[in-house]
Amino acid sequence: MAFFYYDESIRDGGEFIVGALVVSDVDLTLEVRRAWGALGLDPEADEYKSSGMKKNNAIGQKQRDTLRDLLGHSRLGLVVCSKARRAFLGDGCALLVLQLLETQMLAPGAHTVYLDQNMKVHPDLQRRLREAGVNPLLNQDSRVVAGLQVAAHAAHALGGMLLEQMGLTNKKVLAGEGSGYDPETEIDLGFELWAGLRYSLIGRNEDDEDIANPYLRVDGFGLLLDPQLPPGLRAHSLERFGINYVGCIH
Repeated sequence: MAFFYYDESIRDGGEFIVGALVVSDVDLTLEVRRAWGALGLDPEADEYKSSGMKKNNAIGQKQRDTLRDLLGHSRLGLVVCSKARRAFLGDGCALLVLQLLETQMLAPGAHTVYLDQNMKVHPDLQRRLREAGVNPLLNQDSRVVAGLQVAAHAAHALGGMLLEQMGLTNKKVLAGEGSGYDPETEIDLGFELWAGLRYSLIGRNEDDEDIANPYLRVDGFGLLLDPQLPPGLRAHSLERFGINYVGCIH
């Protein structure tokens, strides 16, 4: 049994939306609630906001680090659509889950997918999910289903990566301790975001004769693009997410 959590990041500057699907073998709601309690927070009220300021916010930084760690022990898929096609998000989630099953990236079984509020899934797609053993739960509150906060964090990171790919942002951050680089080295924010989640992205090694091949195809496996995605945005999405490098970066 797997738990799926699906939330989105809307990027006005790039006119796109990224939906992140976090797949976990454990109930991330319990993990997040336990972590917030350990930080002295009220799990019922203290929801993590990915877009909130983290500078000089020690608790916010610890929350972010917790979600990064939980994401690092999960698997990650994504949907990209244009901002004008927000209504596609729910259907995109269903199609991505079905794609994971059809490509055997996900083992068959009794699974549950939690979708954030205000997402709709066509009844035919809901039926197909149930026939495949997946129970879709719509209109979930991320304060109650706290695993959605992990998906929100992932969607925010993926959105930042795509903005950088499109040339719409070029933020720098310090590598920091434990990065494998000089802590004072400036690196692109998009690189840091990718480095933190690249092992979670769902992809397949296309070279059967080289199991150590460091390039995994995400497109068609863990990546689903809206069929009506504008050509330019499609090209940027494929360039950023279509192939994922999992080799050494130091």
